[in-house]
Amino acid sequence: MKKTIVTTFALLSILNFTLKAEENRETVTDSTAVKHLNLSEVQVNASRVNAKMKDLPQKVDVISRRVIEASPAADMAGLLKASSSVDIQQYPGVNAGIGIRGFSASTSSKYAVILINGKPAGTKNIATIDLNNVERVEILKGPFSAQYGSAAMGGVVNIVTKESTGDIAGAVDLQYGSFQTSKANMNVGGALSDVFDFDFAYSYYNQAKDYKVGDHNFYDEDYAKTILDVSTYGERMENSQLLKQNFDARLGIKLSENWKINYNASYFLADDVEAPGTFWHIYGMNKKDLDKFSTGMDVLGQIGNHKLTISPFYSKENSDFFSKDMDANYYQSSENVFKNYGFLINDAIAIGKHTFALGIDNNTEKYESTLWGNSGDEAAPYLPNYSHSATGIFGQIHFKLFNDKLNASVGTRFDQIAFKINENQFLNAKSKTENYSVLTENIGLKYDLGLGLAAHASWGNAFLAPDAYQVAGSFSTIYATTKGNPNLDPEKSNTFDLGFAYKDFKKGINFDLTYFQTHHKDKIVTESIDPDGTPYNGDEYNTYMNANKADMNGLEVVASYDFGALSDYDYSLRVYLNYTHLFDATVETKSGNEYLESQMKYVRDNTASFGIEFDNLKGFTTRLNGRYIGHRYEDNWITTWAKTPINFKGADVRPDLLNESVLRHPVSYVFDYSANYTFKEKYSVGITISNLLDENYTEKDGYNMPGRAVIAKIGYRF
Repeated sequence: MKKTIVTTFALLSILNFTLKAEENRETVTDSTAVKHLNLSEVQVNASRVNAKMKDLPQKVDVISRRVIEASPAADMAGLLKASSSVDIQQYPGVNAGIGIRGFSASTSSKYAVILINGKPAGTKNIATIDLNNVERVEILKGPFSAQYGSAAMGGVVNIVTKESTGDIAGAVDLQYGSFQTSKANMNVGGALSDVFDFDFAYSYYNQAKDYKVGDHNFYDEDYAKTILDVSTYGERMENSQLLKQNFDARLGIKLSENWKINYNASYFLADDVEAPGTFWHIYGMNKKDLDKFSTGMDVLGQIGNHKLTISPFYSKENSDFFSKDMDANYYQSSENVFKNYGFLINDAIAIGKHTFALGIDNNTEKYESTLWGNSGDEAAPYLPNYSHSATGIFGQIHFKLFNDKLNASVGTRFDQIAFKINENQFLNAKSKTENYSVLTENIGLKYDLGLGLAAHASWGNAFLAPDAYQVAGSFSTIYATTKGNPNLDPEKSNTFDLGFAYKDFKKGINFDLTYFQTHHKDKIVTESIDPDGTPYNGDEYNTYMNANKADMNGLEVVASYDFGALSDYDYSLRVYLNYTHLFDATVETKSGNEYLESQMKYVRDNTASFGIEFDNLKGFTTRLNGRYIGHRYEDNWITTWAKTPINFKGADVRPDLLNESVLRHPVSYVFDYSANYTFKEKYSVGITISNLLDENYTEKDGYNMPGRAVIAKIGYRF
C-alpha cells in the first residue's frame, strides 16, 4: 500500500511540473500518427447514446488496439488483468472471470455483463474470448442495470471487433517460446466492392508442455510461502497443457447511403484441455473439450435524426469434461450446454446536441447438464436444467447544457423476468417457475470547470437474480455436500460515485480521481449447515443464503503523462497508473438473534496496472507493464472442504494453517515486457516476456499461475 501511495504522489508531481512548463504551448498537430493516442475522442459503443468517452459522466476505461498488440496476453482475461484495475480470477485450463469495484471475480462473471459489439458475448468465461479480431475494449465501471439488466452491478465490458471498409489489407504473425508454446494469428479485411466489405481472423495457440510455476515473490516472500506453500516454487504445474483455435468472420452489406447490415460469426474450439485440479491435484488430473459458436446481425440505419440498430443474436457453448477411472483411463463424466439468444432494438434520437436512446432488449439463457459415473450410468448433475428469460424496455437521455459545459445522463429500465427450473429426479428437484419484474434507474452529471478540469458524479441501482445452481443445485464430493436454497431473494445494490478529472491531450496529461460507495442488500453468500451440531458425521452441508447487507467503498485513480507532448508528439513516451483501492468491504449476516459483521471474502483490497510505454510512431514500440494484485480473504479449502491434511510428496501442505478457516492471501507483483519493431512498413519482429520477475502467485487458491515465459514473434502485413 505504501509503495502504491508513493508511486501515485510521484506521478502527480510529474504532472504538476509538466503542467507549469506547458502553459504556453501551441496546438498539437492532429495527424493520423497521433490520433490513436487520444482516447477521449473515442465514441463509446456501450453507452447506448453514441457519446464520446470525454462526455460520459460514468467511469470508463478504453483499451486500444495499440495496447492489445503490445500485450503478451493470449485472451481477454490476460488483457484485462494487465491493462485495467479490474480483478481477474483465472484457473489453468481456459477458465476465468472478472470482478469490478469490489464485486468478486467469479468465473461465472455474475457481477459484470460481457458484451461483444453491444450484444451478449454468449459465454461467462472470458478466457474463451480471443484478441485477434478485437479493435478495442470498453470497460464501464459502476451499476448499469438501467441499460443492461441483471448482473451489471459492478460494470460492463464491451468488446468492439474490427470493421474494415478500406482497401483489402491484413497481417499474419508466428510466435514460439517457453513451455513449447506456438502461436499463429491471421487477419484480413476490407472492401470487396461498393456494396460488400468483410473481416476474417484466425488464431491458433498450443502450449505443448506443462508450464512452470514462478520461483520468487517480489514482496514479503516469507508470508507468501505460508499460503502458497514451499512445495510449489519453481515446480511444474502438471496437467496444464492446452490447444485452442478461434475463427471470426464478418460480412458487411451496404444497402444504401444510410443503411448497412453486418453479419458476424465466430467459433472457438479447444479439445483435450488439461485441468490440474489444484497444484496438488486434489480434484484429479482431468481434461475437457470446449467449443462455442456465436452468430449475430446488426442492421444499422438512419432515418432523419433517428439512428437505428436492430441486432438479433444466438450462441451455443458446449463443455465436456473427462475424468479418470481407477485404471487411469478417461471417461466422459459430464456434458454442459449453454445457449444464449435474443435481440436488441435501439433508437438513438438526436435532438440538437442532445440524444435520447429508447429500446427493447430480449435475452434468454438456457443451461443443460448431464453427469455420468465411471460405469457409464447417468448420475445426479450439479444443477437441474434451467432457463432464464428477460425482456427489458429502456430509455437513456444524454443532455449537453450550458454551452456544452454540463453533460447529464438519465436512464431507466423495466425488466420482466421469467425463471424456470426443470424437474430432475436425481436431484429430487421439482419443476419451478418464477416471474418477477424489476425497475432500475441511473443518473450521471459531468461539469466542465474550465482549463481541462471537470467534476463528475453518478448514481445507479442494480440487481442480480439467483441462478438455478444456488436455488436448486445439489451435489456431493468426497469432501462436502452442497445444496441450493429455494427461498433465495435477488441481490440488490445502490452505488454512488464522485470524482474530479484533469485531461489535456495537448499537454499529455490524463488524471481522474473517483470515490465510490456501494450498499448491497440480500447479497448471496455461502453458509455451512450442521443439523445436529456434531462435526463431520456426514449430515453437514453447504448452502446459500441472503446476507442482511454488505457495503463497499473505495477510490479509483487513473493517471498518465505522455512526454511526447513536449515535442508535438513526434513520439509517445507515456507513464501510467490505473489503481483501485477498497477502504472497506464488509458483509453482515444474521446468526440467531445476532448480526455478525465480517470482511467480504473473494474481494481484492487493491488492484492496479502501471508502467511505461514508448512508441516512436515510426515502427518501434516497447512497453513495461506491472500488475499489483492485493490481499483478499478466501476460504482455506484444506480445512473447509478436505477437513484433513493434504500430503504432497511426503510433506503436509500448509501445515501451520490447518486450523485456519479463512486465509488472507498475499500481495503479488507481476511484470510483463514487450518490444516490437516494424520495418519497410510490412515486416515485424518482436519479443514478449510474461511474468518478467518469475513471480509465484495465484488468482484462485491452489491454482498457481505460469512463471516467466519468453515468446519471440515475426510478422508480415499486406
